[in-house]
Amino acid sequence: MKTTFSIGEISELLHIPKSTLRYWESEGLINLSRDDSNNYRKYTPNSFFTISDLAHYRCLRMSLQDMKKLPGLTPDELAASLKALEEDLEQKLQELYTAKAYINKKMQYIKEYDRLCLNQYQKDIPDYECIYSFVIEDTKAWSIYIKEQYQSILLYQPETKEIEMGLAVPTSKEHPILWNKKDNCSYVSFVLKVDYSNPTADAFQPHLEYFKEHGYQLSSIFARYLFSACDDSVDKYYDYYKAFAELPGQD
Repeated sequence: MKTTFSIGEISELLHIPKSTLRYWESEGLINLSRDDSNNYRKYTPNSFFTISDLAHYRCLRMSLQDMKKLPGLTPDELAASLKALEEDLEQKLQELYTAKAYINKKMQYIKEYDRLCLNQYQKDIPDYECIYSFVIEDTKAWSIYIKEQYQSILLYQPETKEIEMGLAVPTSKEHPILWNKKDNCSYVSFVLKVDYSNPTADAFQPHLEYFKEHGYQLSSIFARYLFSACDDSVDKYYDYYKAFAELPGQD
């Protein structure tokens, strides 16, 4: 039976990169002697167990600092350390589930964009009842925007050519309302593309011209954010929205 092993043999047998083994040694997790003839590291059979233990706790997502403490922990202290690790992993797991849900939603918004591109200017119904004002100093508003940008809405008034930023959800019971869905209006949906983070009235103009040519009167246009992406035909980054034209008195 061999009594010493090279770092390459250890790496191959345990499927651990040599760089990781060197790092663990530099951090004091592995204590090795050196061969007097060539100064190479000497790994003994005992090294296998030390390294495999470290690999085991790494699989448990234990931090390097906590792994350093392992040799000095009592059974109760080890249990407490593992409990804390479990709670930390549970929190991270929930964060991952949340991120996955947001990714799935983002994919749905892209599918909705594809659908709208094939069905521009079709009758549709907004999936929100109100638009609430977006106050730039409102921390809760930014929290909503960061977590789910789909709640961000642009409200455009053709008469004044003013654009206001709003939210589909309120941040308080007294949150000011910019717009309410009306029973005496119909709604037509379409894709709105605006310069990234810089919506201007020019982006609305082609759509205004379309409705004017078809004899429609508009009270407002509002658009719910979908995603941002590059238009490769002009090599430019845009914000894409699902927009609605509000048509008073239309059935």
